[in-house]
Amino acid sequence: MTLSSLSGLFFVVAAVALAPMLTLLARQRVPSVIFEIMLGILIGPAVLALAHPSGFVANLGSMGLALLMFLAGLEVDLREMRGATLRRAASSWGLSLVLAGAVALVLVVLGHGKIALFVAIALSTTALGTLLPILRESGVFATGFGKHVMAVGTLGEFGPIVLIALLLGERNAWAVALFLVGFAALVVGGLWLARNRRLGWLRHTIYQGLHTTSQLPVRVTMLIIVFFVLVADDLGIDTLLGSFAAGLIVRAAIAADHAPDDIGIFQGKIEAVGFGVLVPVFFVVSGMQIDIRSMIANPSSFAVIPVMVVMMLLVRGIPTLMVYRHALPASQRRGLALFAATGLPLVVVVTQLGVQQGALAPAVAAAMVAGGLLSAGLYPTLGLRALRGDLPAGVDAARS
Repeated sequence: MTLSSLSGLFFVVAAVALAPMLTLLARQRVPSVIFEIMLGILIGPAVLALAHPSGFVANLGSMGLALLMFLAGLEVDLREMRGATLRRAASSWGLSLVLAGAVALVLVVLGHGKIALFVAIALSTTALGTLLPILRESGVFATGFGKHVMAVGTLGEFGPIVLIALLLGERNAWAVALFLVGFAALVVGGLWLARNRRLGWLRHTIYQGLHTTSQLPVRVTMLIIVFFVLVADDLGIDTLLGSFAAGLIVRAAIAADHAPDDIGIFQGKIEAVGFGVLVPVFFVVSGMQIDIRSMIANPSSFAVIPVMVVMMLLVRGIPTLMVYRHALPASQRRGLALFAATGLPLVVVVTQLGVQQGALAPAVAAAMVAGGLLSAGLYPTLGLRALRGDLPAGVDAARS
């Protein structure tokens, strides 16, 4: 590693450490992820040029994104995502997909066909990984309402990842679809092995390392993540799907025959690696990749930011309000709609692909990410305020 790479890494790590301090100074009204991206913009090539999103720093960012998707999968309890809960979430995302398709059609008619698909997929996303720390600290997951948030967030994260693999990859869509079926079979097999009673001795043996310096469960978890990411990549499927699937499988394994206290300890260790180090690096690197100079050189691109924020609410929020109108009280319905409209990590992924493939101008891509950034700062806060009376006693919704 060169001296310049080391100095760049220092500024990235400094931004990671500074972001939560700024959140505390802001009385926790602004999520740390917002400061992480803003600091990334500041230290990145577009402003101070103290660090560059390349080499080792870029690889750390990619690892952070994989950990973010893994942690999202780790939160999903497949036993609770059945029946009406799953049907409502699927209906909500299906309606969002229809609205996103309508937006894409309008763009085609207006002569912007190259960007239509990228915009449509970006609008159909929900930033479950970004919402996780905010909602957990706010006590949302301690309520019955939490399962609806998880279901809507999972479909809003998982569905677009599949669309990215099918529609934005370089391979033939039919071939990718066939590979997706094979990958799904592998995941189902992994879930079966994770829950197999005959392998209880293996799970117990691995878990014994939780309280030793070997930290064996953490090491095995990292192995599982890398394995599924590599398989997804070899099949031409988006690697995010691999890390998300790894989260589902590890969740099934730890829930099979372990005490809740041990599960909490394990999750705490994994989250220390993810949310403590690698995930914030991803957001800082994402900020470094936002081309502010292109936006300044093309002032009209700034108009994309409010349009993106409003369209995310219309495409993801309105269908959620409609589908849950008889299932949830008005306050919870409004909160769920606002959470569903929060999008950021996959917006970053989609826009990066658009720039790489020459479909999106850097200025437009930067403005779309800025819109996602604004949604991540605004909608969760408004959603928690809508839920203030429904949160567990002693939790102040406004602090997030």
